Amino acid sequence: MFLAVMFAALAARAADKASAPPPKLKIRGYGWFGDLRLNRTIKLMEFPSGKPAFFDAGFVEDCFVILSAKLHDDGFLQPKITVDLTLTNGQRLSYMWTETAENALPSLPQPLEAREVKFYLKPGVLYHYSQIQFLGLEAMSAKQARSFFIETSGLIPLEQNRIYSPERLNRSVSNLQQALEQVGYHDARVNVAQLNRSDKTGAVAVTLQIKQGQLFMVRSVVREVYQGAGRAPVEIRTNELQDIYSEFWEQDYIQSIKTNYYRQGYPQVSVDVRIQKREAVEDKVFLNLLATVHPGPRIRTGDIEFVGNKQTRWSLLQARVPLKPGDWLDRQKAEEGQYRVSRLGVFKSVELNYEPVNSNLWNVTYDVQESKRIDVNLLFGVGSYDLLRGGVELDQYNLWGLAHSQSLELVQSFKSSSGNYTYTIPELFGLDMDAFFDASGLRRQEPSFIRQEYGGGAGLKKEFPNLHTDASLRYNYGILQATSASINFAPLGAQSPEVGELILDVNHSRLDNPLYPHNGYQLLGNVEYATPYFGGQADFLRMNVGASYHLPLNNSEWLHFRLQHGVAVPLGNDQSLPFVRRFFPGGADSIRGYSEGEASPRNDQGQFVGAETYASGTVEFEQALTPKWSVVAFVDALEEAQNLNHYPGDQALFSAGSGLSWRTIIGPIRLEYGYNLNPRPGDPMGTIQFSLGVPF
Repeated sequence: MFLAVMFAALAARAADKASAPPPKLKIRGYGWFGDLRLNRTIKLMEFPSGKPAFFDAGFVEDCFVILSAKLHDDGFLQPKITVDLTLTNGQRLSYMWTETAENALPSLPQPLEAREVKFYLKPGVLYHYSQIQFLGLEAMSAKQARSFFIETSGLIPLEQNRIYSPERLNRSVSNLQQALEQVGYHDARVNVAQLNRSDKTGAVAVTLQIKQGQLFMVRSVVREVYQGAGRAPVEIRTNELQDIYSEFWEQDYIQSIKTNYYRQGYPQVSVDVRIQKREAVEDKVFLNLLATVHPGPRIRTGDIEFVGNKQTRWSLLQARVPLKPGDWLDRQKAEEGQYRVSRLGVFKSVELNYEPVNSNLWNVTYDVQESKRIDVNLLFGVGSYDLLRGGVELDQYNLWGLAHSQSLELVQSFKSSSGNYTYTIPELFGLDMDAFFDASGLRRQEPSFIRQEYGGGAGLKKEFPNLHTDASLRYNYGILQATSASINFAPLGAQSPEVGELILDVNHSRLDNPLYPHNGYQLLGNVEYATPYFGGQADFLRMNVGASYHLPLNNSEWLHFRLQHGVAVPLGNDQSLPFVRRFFPGGADSIRGYSEGEASPRNDQGQFVGAETYASGTVEFEQALTPKWSVVAFVDALEEAQNLNHYPGDQALFSAGSGLSWRTIIGPIRLEYGYNLNPRPGDPMGTIQFSLGVPF
């Protein structure tokens, strides 16, 4: 009877725990985003397999450690952390931890079963660098060295961009020392000579002593190649050099030798480089190096296997690997196969492994992990003309097990409705060449007319990684239509022609960052050729090219330049050009003194008629105020002509202005005002532009 009662009680307790709601964790006091970030960090570290039935003492202690470490790294060295616990029996407990408690965690009762844990943070004063001095630094400027410790871009020295903590200081010292070693100062040492810290204000003044030492140079490298167990080299080669020596130079040199042997089928080649002789001459040290090469046995490729491809066809993967069974095992080709399999876009990871069969034969195995097959993304954007844009993007991957994909994008704004569907076949005709089929529809209210475009087609896209270029050529058949939306509408040419055309797009980019370009350049080109021979009625040639260049003046000031030119040439007997294929300049990404499309030519009645040719240019100066905020000043110029026979233009417009830019994870949010220097009758004196993205 007693056992029955005991088992019943245990079963009831287990049932209560199973039916009890999951325990709650709350963090307060570090700001909305900070609380969310800390909460997410703890969940990732403490709940790898879901929440437990309750929180125990070990979990609470782990949270104290994680929160303290994070506050420390963020510069809050004397935080106060309070935790309120609500136990499963309803009892409430509260504990506090401070940095002054000599890192002793609060003594929690054992055992502990909490159904709710609330942490309240008081970060305290923010410790920040108030002064950083360098003694003995000559290899770089003090400003360059300071960038290893603080964010130096910006005129306003905010404390949150100059955070100090002992851990950050140690990392910065190590990074600066590595940077000196990379430029040839192999014996460089960086030490903290003096550190003054105010616990009242958080200000930290640090003085760093740099001992650069001499500049190391490579005078010569003797390469000795040994085969098998032979004690004498089978090949000796000497290279005379005058390179700056560093650990990275040595790594690159070793890799270049290995790559040469990999191509010949020596996957186990080893290279050892050591200093044979050093000679000090004034402020330099010249090195004579000895590189010892052991190629190892020459290996042939055995079986090529794929593991983990549950949905993807083996034949598709095998075609991506340039190695064949029986070939000399070239690790470069094996890694190229890894890259091409990864590029299919259907795997989370692709690992390359080798399995020796005997001393001269290895199998090659690719362990793959397939990704999810359906992805849904929400889209959002802002702009002065469209105001808000929202939409959804649906992607489906690895159709038919052949890595085909399809994408549907639906976007709605206050001015337009659009939809795009694309079906992609990767590498249909070779490396980095994809085939695609698409269909699209657009209804957009322009300033003076309603644009309607419907169509679809097929094409090829080719990437040229070594040239930093991609190009696509496609055939498109569609309907182009413009209908009246205001008294400013003045239709010219065919209004609803059927168009069959070839479209070529080329993009060459050497930008340092696609979202925030501050160095490099980009070239863009678009050509449309429509003719009745391709179907439809339209007959025209339209070209649009652009270039941008970004020049850093220092780490907080930049110059941006942009040039654009477009020409639309009506062909055929009627010399008619579809109205929607005319150019309508103006807007946040064009001449910024005008709203979108309202800088286009006007007729005698003041109606917008569009241009058949235009050229525009922009010069912009950007000054960083903080690492996230910048102020810009710009001048935009436009020359255009309603008719091509007035090429390159018969009307010039100029705008000048300034604005603010805020860096976000999805691109810069810009608020700018453009003032028109020579407005036409009916033009505004200026326009406020609000947009997301760069104008270049």
